[in-house]
Amino acid sequence: MTTVADRLDTLAEVVDLVEGRAPADVEEQARHLLAHASRRLAAGAQTTAALAGATGSGKSSLFNALSGTRLAEQGARRPTTSKTLAVSFSATNPELLDLLGVERRYEAEPPTPQLADLVLLDLPDHDSTASAHRDEVDRMVGLVDQFIWVLDPQKYADAAIHQRYLRPLAKHRDVITVVLNQADLLTPEQLQQCLAHIRRLLEADGLGGVPLLATSAVTGMGIDDLRARLGALTSGKRAAAQRLEADVAVVAARLDESVGRGKAGKVGKDTVTTLTQQLAAAAGVPVVVDAVRDSVRHRGQLATGWPLVKWIGRLKPDPLKRLRLGIGGSKDEPETPALTRSSLPARSAAANAHMSTGLRAFSHDLGDGLPAVWQESISQAVYSSERRLPDDLDRAVVGADLRVAKPPVWWAVIRGLQWLLIAAVVVGLGWLTLNMLLAYFGMPPLGVVPIGPEGGLQVPLPTILAIGGLLAGIVLSVVSQLIIGATARGAARKARKSLEAAVREIAVDKVVAPAEAEVERYAKARKALDRLI
Repeated sequence: MTTVADRLDTLAEVVDLVEGRAPADVEEQARHLLAHASRRLAAGAQTTAALAGATGSGKSSLFNALSGTRLAEQGARRPTTSKTLAVSFSATNPELLDLLGVERRYEAEPPTPQLADLVLLDLPDHDSTASAHRDEVDRMVGLVDQFIWVLDPQKYADAAIHQRYLRPLAKHRDVITVVLNQADLLTPEQLQQCLAHIRRLLEADGLGGVPLLATSAVTGMGIDDLRARLGALTSGKRAAAQRLEADVAVVAARLDESVGRGKAGKVGKDTVTTLTQQLAAAAGVPVVVDAVRDSVRHRGQLATGWPLVKWIGRLKPDPLKRLRLGIGGSKDEPETPALTRSSLPARSAAANAHMSTGLRAFSHDLGDGLPAVWQESISQAVYSSERRLPDDLDRAVVGADLRVAKPPVWWAVIRGLQWLLIAAVVVGLGWLTLNMLLAYFGMPPLGVVPIGPEGGLQVPLPTILAIGGLLAGIVLSVVSQLIIGATARGAARKARKSLEAAVREIAVDKVVAPAEAEVERYAKARKALDRLI
C-alpha cells in the first residue's frame, strides 16, 4: 500500500524532472505543497478541522456548541470573527498552530473522548466585506485537514461558496463535510427539501456523496452526529494524510495535463547516420576526402614516376599538407606539437545550412509527438552545443586517422625498377656511344652481343638496353599510374569511413546524448506521474 510519504517522494521526483518544462504556477504549487507537507507531517497526527461559512450562517454558534465553550463571538448581522480562532482539546501543539498561522489559541476539555486529538478552528466569514477576512479563508483552505462548510437555509445556494470554494475542492471530497445549520428554522418537510436541493448542488459541484448533516446550535440537533463524524476522523489519525493525498492528486492532475501522454521518437541507426552525414558535410569531410585522394595520387606519382622528370611534380604542394592534415611528427622531431586545428576553408553558408538542417531534422524526429514544451526542451538540448560544434568537428577531422601516413611497399618496388631501367638506358646509350668513338678513332668496337634468332632480326644488346629500358619505363609509369588511381580511390574510401566515424562520435556525444537524456527525462516523469494518477 502506498503511503502519503511515498506519494510525496514520487511528486518530488516528478517536480525535479519537469523543472522548467511545466507551467511556472504548477511548479510553484507543487513545490509549495512539498514544503508544507514535510512540515505538516512533522507537526504530528492531530487533526485540524475548520468551520467555514457565510455571514449569518451561525458558524460561531456551531463552533461553541461543538466545542462546549463560549470562545467564539456571536453576532446576528455583522461578521464577528476577524481572525481564525483555534481550540485544542489536548495540550496546544505550537508547531502545528504556527504552521497554520493561528494566533488566537485556546485549550478546552474534549466534549467527547474521541475528540482529544482534534484542533477545531473557527474561520472568518468567506463573504465578509473585509478583504483580509476573505484572504484568511483562502489561506486556510490550503492548510487545514478537514473542512466543515456551514450553510444556512437562506443562502445555501449562494454562488460565492459553490464557485469559489466547493467546486474547486471537488478532488478533496474526503476532507469535506457539509452542514445545513439553523435547521430549527425549518419544518421537517422544508428541511428535507433543502437537503435534497443541497445534494443536487453538491453533485453539480462534483461533490456528490460527501457527508451532509442538518444541525442547530439552538436545539442541539445534529451536534452529536457532527461530533461523531469529527471523532471518527480524529481517532483514525489519517486526516492530515488524507488532506495531503488529495493535494497531491490535484497537483498531479495539473502536472499530468502539462506533461501530456506523448511518445518520443527513438534514436535509431538511420537517424544517427543521417545526422552524421549532415555534420560531416558541415565539417568539410568531402573536401578532406578529395584531398586524401589527390594526396595519394600526388605522392604516388612522385614515388613511382619517371625519375628524370618527376621533379616537376615536386613543384605542386601536397593537398593534405595544404590543409594541415595527415601530417605526423617526424621521427627525428619527437617534440613536434600535435595539430589541433586544420586549414580547411572557412565555413560557408552551405556548411552552416548542412549543420542547421541536420540538427533541425534530428530534433524534429525525436520530439515529434511530445507536448510543445518538451519539444522545445529537446530542441534546446540538441542546439546546446551548436556554438562549439564547428570547433569540435574540426578537431575530430584533425584527429582522425586518415591511414595515408605510411606509403605502400609497392611504391618502393616500382621506384627500384624505374632506377634499374634508367641504369639499363644509361648502359645501352653509353655502350653505343663508346663504340661510335672507337670507330671514329679506328679502334675495334666492343662487341654488341646481338639478340635474336639466327637468320632473323637480331638487335644489338646496347640498343635493347637503351630503347627497351626507355619503353619499359614509360609502360611501367602508365601501369603504375593506373594502380595509383585505384589506390587513391581506396584511400579516399577509407578516409571517409574514418572521418565519418570521428564525426559520428562527436554527433553522439554532443547532440544525440543530450537529446536522449531529455527524452529519458520525459519518460521518467511520465512513469512517475502514472504512479500518482
